[in-house]
Amino acid sequence: MPHKVEVKLLMSQDFGARMINVPDSELVLLQRKLELARLPTDLDNERWAENNGVSVKSVKQVLDIWRASYVWREEEAKLNELPQYKAHVAVDGFGDLEVHFVHSQSALKDAIPLLFIHGWPGSIAEVTKILPKLNGNGFHVVAPSLPGYGISQCPDQPGFKNRNDAEALHKLMLELGYDHYVVQGGDWGSDIARLLGRLYPEHAKAVHINHVNLITMPEPKFDKQPDYTDFERRSIEQQKHFATAEFAYYTIQAEKPRTLGFAMHDSPVGMLAWMMDKLFTWSDNYPWTASELITWTLLHYFPGPTTPFHMYRENDASMKREIPYESTPTGVSAFAGEMEMIPRSWAEKTANIVFWQEHEKGGHFAAWENPDALAGDMIKFFRTVWE
Repeated sequence: MPHKVEVKLLMSQDFGARMINVPDSELVLLQRKLELARLPTDLDNERWAENNGVSVKSVKQVLDIWRASYVWREEEAKLNELPQYKAHVAVDGFGDLEVHFVHSQSALKDAIPLLFIHGWPGSIAEVTKILPKLNGNGFHVVAPSLPGYGISQCPDQPGFKNRNDAEALHKLMLELGYDHYVVQGGDWGSDIARLLGRLYPEHAKAVHINHVNLITMPEPKFDKQPDYTDFERRSIEQQKHFATAEFAYYTIQAEKPRTLGFAMHDSPVGMLAWMMDKLFTWSDNYPWTASELITWTLLHYFPGPTTPFHMYRENDASMKREIPYESTPTGVSAFAGEMEMIPRSWAEKTANIVFWQEHEKGGHFAAWENPDALAGDMIKFFRTVWE
């Protein structure tokens, strides 16, 4: 018997209520912290620091805008225009978890149910740019906040792995009446999407991802090395660079999530700098605005950044292992600026790759940086395999 899911709709235009509603007291405290922010004063002329664009000057520029003109309530109102729900979902061994999600249905007949899964440092905000195109092309879109992210509940006990995320999201789709559905994921979402295809192949009919890493698709052995294209050689080099020069964040979030969380939870400017590093270095020269940087930061700062960090602790990236071949039809959108992408020949060793599209523009946050390209690929791929 399926678990009873309590779904409660809170839409501002209908009920005068807001699903995302930061207390006024938090906003007052935030403004005080911004006014008292203490930036380094001895780094104006340094030439030795990391080359990530997170300088005293760049942080101060964003901070000045944050203090003077940024209005959270305006950004909050935009997010609350999305049709949002909460559900209680039973996860084996962890009891009921309250899961927050967007559920935006298409007006077209015979629309395809699509589960959109974000990663870190993302949120449900990532779906906003592609949602109109997906709905308009016949997709019912479900975009949850992963457990521990935003206003979705984080389990208290240890051992909550990506497969538990997959279980929770699968049960959510069933309770929404979607016995068959397709899945899109980036970052952690790509790993969870592939798990859904592997664990529930009779329900998850196709998987599309825009992030392929060497943990979930390890480098295969070839009798003869493939002839790599320039795009693929660049992807291999970017993957190596990420693993050797950009992996410190993963280590500290995996080993000390709670300890790091104290600093990020208390300092909005510290959280901003941490986010700017990832948004700058993982994107493909995307022109992030101050408003975007602040909003992405606050979507982790307000609910607390510690619980999303715990995902790194629970899913050990150092344990490379052989992954069973996945027969679920899989599509990949490979963006040139993605720091974790592999050649198609590697992916075909572990998954049933039936769609592969390369793009010269776009990075890790494809749904935000190049939404038309990602949505176009999803529509083309899912329509083909669904029929």
